[in-house]
Amino acid sequence: GMSDKLGTITLEQERQPQFLQLPVASERGDYSEETAREIDCEVRRIVDEQYGRVKQMLEERKAALHEGAKLLIEREVITGAELKAILEVA
Repeated sequence: GMSDKLGTITLEQERQPQFLQLPVASERGDYSEETAREIDCEVRRIVDEQYGRVKQMLEERKAALHEGAKLLIEREVITGAELKAILEVA
């Protein structure tokens, strides 16, 4: 992991060739239930944080998104320069 809460640690099992891996319900790695809960909470926090960040960015650039979509519907393809111009205006 690479979060402030969990630090830079590795919490995975030894990898085996795919053909040897058999699903085991309780297989989790060499860490406690509490650590597993902390990992789940941290992953959820990171995903929620980034979801909010992306949603805000999309809302702030809604006009540019609509303009880009309009051009794509008309022509199916736009250039990088055209996209850059749309983003700069919006």
